Amino acid sequence: MRPQNQDEYLISGGPGGYVVAVADGIGGTHGGREASVMAVEVVAQWLKPEDDLERLRQAVEAANRRVFEVGQARPDLQGMGTTLTVCLITAAWVRVAHVGDSRAYRLTAEGLERLTTDHSVAAEMERSGSLSPQEAAHHPQRHVLTRAVGPLPSVPVDLGQWPRRSGDRILVCSDGLVNAVPEPAICQVLAHRRGQAGVEALIQAALEGGGEDNITVVLVEEDDQAREVPHGR
Repeated sequence: MRPQNQDEYLISGGPGGYVVAVADGIGGTHGGREASVMAVEVVAQWLKPEDDLERLRQAVEAANRRVFEVGQARPDLQGMGTTLTVCLITAAWVRVAHVGDSRAYRLTAEGLERLTTDHSVAAEMERSGSLSPQEAAHHPQRHVLTRAVGPLPSVPVDLGQWPRRSGDRILVCSDGLVNAVPEPAICQVLAHRRGQAGVEALIQAALEGGGEDNITVVLVEEDDQAREVPHGR
């Protein structure tokens, strides 16, 4: 439905671990596509799977500086920005840096665990108790970001790390998925499908759910029969 896909993704690494990222250019502003591509390029240059949280923070800050500086230098791109969610995945750890409202999840035997917190007006209102989760999900300001990579010279970065357990599956996605597919439905889809079949099923569910935005899904699994394949539309 949109004339341009402003999502960008990254998968790099190999058997020792992966760097994965999803960026979603801020809609309705000039340069959303440029911002998401630029942020992911910086992350790819900075990070290796075994890097620690401090290096992860520095990489996102470097991406912010780069997007901001280009926006300042080019009047047609001034104010451009993007979400950015980055995961470093090894056999021992899952480390996450996050700005915006793209998301990272961990799917375990117990269910789907969200590893990130949305930086949006509606999400802030939900955390303050002024909106219920159901109200926040349909609030007109649910897409208005309170934090993004690029519009300002610096940005706070959410960081977290979790021990990696055998069998854990990591999902990183743009809001094009979660706005159209509720979390219980995401969990149900991935309970029955793995690998590329799981990615395709999630995208199809988002399209059938009304999918008004670009949909990017990265799924990382410990499974010799499944390839860690990104897919976006």
